[in-house]
Amino acid sequence: MKIRALLLTAVLALSLAGNAAYADSGLEKAGAEIKGAIEQEYKEYYADSLEAQKDNFHGTGKTSFHEATLGEGIPYYQLNVHDNSISHEMAGYKFPLYLEEAQVGVIEATLESGAWTIYNISNHNDFDNTVKRLEAEYAGKGTVELIDDKRYELDYLYINNEVNETYIDLTNEQNISPSEVRDAVSESADALNSMNRNSNEGAILVGGGHHAASSDGGHNSFITAIVLFGLSLVFAVPLVISAVQRRRASDVLQ
Repeated sequence: MKIRALLLTAVLALSLAGNAAYADSGLEKAGAEIKGAIEQEYKEYYADSLEAQKDNFHGTGKTSFHEATLGEGIPYYQLNVHDNSISHEMAGYKFPLYLEEAQVGVIEATLESGAWTIYNISNHNDFDNTVKRLEAEYAGKGTVELIDDKRYELDYLYINNEVNETYIDLTNEQNISPSEVRDAVSESADALNSMNRNSNEGAILVGGGHHAASSDGGHNSFITAIVLFGLSLVFAVPLVISAVQRRRASDVLQ
């Protein structure tokens, strides 16, 4: 009996350890409060827009986008390089958007002024399958994080266990060492800074979702007013000259 009890205890301990390892290894999920806030914002501000673009969001022949639902929110991160080290900064959550149980898009949410809000909605319809595959392949292999850094066009999966850490380029499934990632980010950052210094682009879109606004709207409005005033003068001067000439001709006939 004692031997049997010891065996059962050992099996239970191994089972709990395995479950704990799996729980720690999977991708994190957004809390219910965050998911609820994003779902409410979607229904209030974006459902009508997607309904008007049904064909572009894989909704042809399906029910209304007002009936769409959100899947689990997966956090995604950006990379910051400090000398010889790399840190991950959480950028937001990605929520798969479902219509009649089929994924039709991805909602990206970011934290703005202390509140989670929709930043972007794309028509990518394979995000949920990618997440399921990654979790199945890398379960129990350590901490797993999704890297989606649009600044440097990086789409990576990060895995960190007790032995080492590695990145997987999701575009070609190749393993990349931290040093290679650090070099790639540094080179991209230098190129991006150089491009910004040489850029003459004016308008910058600030924020996202229904909070979006142009940072130089007043400046553009002022320039537009000047241009319209100039055009009005161009058309008005010939009319004035024509009127004067007709008056002179009338005087001559009289």
